[in-house]
Amino acid sequence: MQSRQQQPRPAEAGPEQFRLLVEAVKDYAIFLLDPEGQVISWNPGAERIKGYTADEIIGQHLSRFYEPDDVAAGLPAELLARAAAEGRYQARGWRVRKDGRRFYAQVTLTALFDSAGDLSGYAKITQDMTAEREAERARRDREYQLAEAQAVARLGSFEWGLASGQVTWSPELCRILGLDPEACHGTLDGLLERIHPDDRAGAAATLRRAATEGTSFRMQARILRPSGEPRVLSCWGNVTRDEQGRPSRVLGVCQDVTDWRQREEELVEAQAQAELSRRLQSGLLPSLSLPDPALELQTRYRPGHERALLGADFFDALELADGTAALLIGDVAGHGPVEAAVGVALRSAWRALVLTDHGPGELLDGLDKVLSRDRQSEELFATVCCCWISPGRDRITVALAGHPPPLLVRAGRVEAVEVAGGPALGIYDQPYPWEAGQLEADGPWTLLCYTDGLVEGRSAPGSVERFGIDALEATVAELLASTGGLQEMLDRLLDVVHQANGGDLSDDLAILCLSRAAGGGHG
Repeated sequence: MQSRQQQPRPAEAGPEQFRLLVEAVKDYAIFLLDPEGQVISWNPGAERIKGYTADEIIGQHLSRFYEPDDVAAGLPAELLARAAAEGRYQARGWRVRKDGRRFYAQVTLTALFDSAGDLSGYAKITQDMTAEREAERARRDREYQLAEAQAVARLGSFEWGLASGQVTWSPELCRILGLDPEACHGTLDGLLERIHPDDRAGAAATLRRAATEGTSFRMQARILRPSGEPRVLSCWGNVTRDEQGRPSRVLGVCQDVTDWRQREEELVEAQAQAELSRRLQSGLLPSLSLPDPALELQTRYRPGHERALLGADFFDALELADGTAALLIGDVAGHGPVEAAVGVALRSAWRALVLTDHGPGELLDGLDKVLSRDRQSEELFATVCCCWISPGRDRITVALAGHPPPLLVRAGRVEAVEVAGGPALGIYDQPYPWEAGQLEADGPWTLLCYTDGLVEGRSAPGSVERFGIDALEATVAELLASTGGLQEMLDRLLDVVHQANGGDLSDDLAILCLSRAAGGGHG
């Protein structure tokens, strides 16, 4: 009976068994090189990976597997030398298959020495890592794209492991919180510390309820960056469960909506301002008509491009009980709701004064008092032009307060009305004796009233000279001769003024135009 010490040892693997093992490997290229780097053995894995049969490659140099640039740079010889010097060398890089296709390889090159210590060759193991490399590149690309998408959308994420209690945050969430990414980990309490004290309890309750019940959540909370800057976060997420169906992780997404909230507030404010502007504008520039069929009334308005606020040009027209037609056009200096509100007040006051039979002097004096009462600055003033057309439509009364004179078109001639003009409203502290002038207007005529935006723009693109009243007279005369009616003439006039200003207006302009047909008169 043999003792344990005398039990036979397992037989050692012989050369034939090792050969069989190497030939059975299909996922690795395993082959031998002689000391000069020529292939002297070749396994099936090498044939599968590199594409050569043993008959094709044995006796060929190692450089056959390298790209031309690597061969020219002496890389194969360098690898052999390093393996001989160090005993073993590992590297990764691009290699070439028989058909010319490239693959990414993990290479281990081991120097072999005989019993005398002389180099007898090399053993080389090559693994095709192309798929793994592509998978890793795709993973990095996805991570980069996710990080970029989160940065663009200001969208961060966090994960709360319920078993460990640990919370990890994405780099973008760290940026949103104003923290170094290295500091973006910890417990739920650490995350909650970043939330504004007034919102912290509600956020904690929402997250803990979701973790306990395993439900999704949505909330909005303010956070405080280390600098003290507040930001508004919109957060939502869900809970994942383990194999037993118990809540295991809370996954959340947080988006910085501070700027959106601000834009929403600004939009609401802008909409409120727009509605105010619309109401004020309708109070300044109403749709007008007169019942007398012998009178054609046309209005036009164009805002100036340089202003971002509401204009303050205004106009109005009424027909009185005795048939008199009354016209008003005016301009409050400046732009904005304050100036527009003054314009609305002046127009309302004008209506009241006209309907109560106040003459030109009393009317302008009353408007002056209204402006002085309603304006917020003593520097604010307004210009107005008031006209009365008699019931017979043959006499026109004009009163001016700092306003450019209207044009009167009759008998083929266009002339600026010559009447005495007084100062603009709001200029003098004491009452001013405004006067009015009368014009005889038999037959058909057209009265063109306007604000100074029509004549104070440039005379031509790039010019420093004003368009002026003389050019206005000439332009109206030319257009009346070449157009088919009052509407076309006014539209063409606006086009001419736009072109003279290079396509834009430097100030608002309003036009109130009244035309009497031939033989027209109030019955």
